[in-house]
Amino acid sequence: MKRSPLVLSLCVLLLAAGRAGAADPVYAGYYRGPASVMPAGLYSFTNLADAAGSAARIGKAPFNVNWQKTAYGGAKYYTFVKGNVRQGPGLYECDGGSSYVLISANPETGKTYTFGDWHGIGYCNPVFYGLYDGANMTGPGLYLFTDPADPEGTAERLFPSQTFPSDTWSDVAFDGTRYLFVRTAKDGTAGIYQYDPQTDSFALASGTETYSDWNGLGAYVASGDPAATPPPHVHGKTIYVVLFGGQSNARGWGYRQYLLDTKNPLAEPQADVDLFTGTGLPALVDTLTQLQSGSGITGVKKNGTMQYPALATPPVNRFGPELSLGRTVRDLIHIPDSKVAVIKYAASNTTLYEDWKPDGTASDAADGPEYRKFQTTVRNGLAALAARYPDYKINIIGMGWVQGESDALEDQSASYQANLSAFITDIRATFGTNIVFALSELSPNQKTTAAWNTVRNAQEAVAATMPHVVATATTGTNYPTAGAFTEGSLHYLSSALLRIGQDLGKAIGVASGLE
Repeated sequence: MKRSPLVLSLCVLLLAAGRAGAADPVYAGYYRGPASVMPAGLYSFTNLADAAGSAARIGKAPFNVNWQKTAYGGAKYYTFVKGNVRQGPGLYECDGGSSYVLISANPETGKTYTFGDWHGIGYCNPVFYGLYDGANMTGPGLYLFTDPADPEGTAERLFPSQTFPSDTWSDVAFDGTRYLFVRTAKDGTAGIYQYDPQTDSFALASGTETYSDWNGLGAYVASGDPAATPPPHVHGKTIYVVLFGGQSNARGWGYRQYLLDTKNPLAEPQADVDLFTGTGLPALVDTLTQLQSGSGITGVKKNGTMQYPALATPPVNRFGPELSLGRTVRDLIHIPDSKVAVIKYAASNTTLYEDWKPDGTASDAADGPEYRKFQTTVRNGLAALAARYPDYKINIIGMGWVQGESDALEDQSASYQANLSAFITDIRATFGTNIVFALSELSPNQKTTAAWNTVRNAQEAVAATMPHVVATATTGTNYPTAGAFTEGSLHYLSSALLRIGQDLGKAIGVASGLE
């Protein structure tokens, strides 16, 4: 396997002052440069753009070139040993001083995993991250794993669109919020880059500092108790929650009968995904159950051609995009012992400027009436999940949003961009700053008025300017509306609702790093 000539060791320690005002990051790594600058060894430093100028040595060991790719876990360092020192090649935990423990040895089999096919290591309690360059698993790329003695058996691949070849990217770190990679000078400017999963792009984060005199990359987030701040996708014992809301297309005009007719597996309850809904069939409302059709609109429109004439008596078993949204997210997460849940509240004929009005804070005192109902549903859903799964950590990873028609129809399109930005800010202040917000754009298949286009442009503008916001398009034949039926041209057919849910689920999975 090719080895990069670039050598860097970066570990980020985000010190928290009560977490309210986090201190500047502290970095740490192996220095291997000229002795005239400073002796070889392990250092901490505070300026990513000037490592040597802000460095302080840790311990006295010189750490020769056999020690590579340091990660930092607070009081401990995790390092690949590639040569015949200590107990031979493998992953070691050390304290920066005299304690060195081989942690990739399996006492049951007597074998040691040597990490010969890995060229990067990171750590964010309690998960390891690594750049793999071998032929096993699903090929080269970035993986998370939990067992250093069996990384391939406990691995989950992240960002399959990137293979992170060793001659371009020599190491990785995750600091709880961002992914950092060390780039060689092979086909660009050498240095430390931040990776944005949403845009699949890299941005230089270290200025003119190339880190040619350092080795390895790692990162660590502290909030007083490191164990209290696991990364967004901790391996095992986690419930990944997706919120879902909006107006009538979110509530859902899809027919379960359509699922039965097309032999779609979603016609039956999904045993591996939980659902908590504030709307739908009375048997489902405010009850933690399996993901299934029934949380959609229960009534019937009869003033015209019905899609299913036999289903003329309410309540009708219907669904919205939540059905395929939950299924898509579940299929993206293969982490053992993990669970997925969808919490839904939607209301027909509702506006963002009034019904879903946010006040921009975690308080709901000044929020619109439907937004307050949404928040109550979410809190009740989270409480139900906590009661059923007391041993699991609950992690809200994203929110799906299908709304905007009423604002366009009520001449409020000009304010939609500001209102949507404020709404997303409020959602994150209330339920979590790292929530990925995925919205489905208004479709030209519904209407083509100036107001319609203004709202759609506003949705795209918010996605382009706010972090971790994704707008999914609804153009083309995959998004048919019910113009020929009683539901009307503003409402999507069953197949389109399924496609919208898939789009939103995929967007949340990619932007949150689960795919």
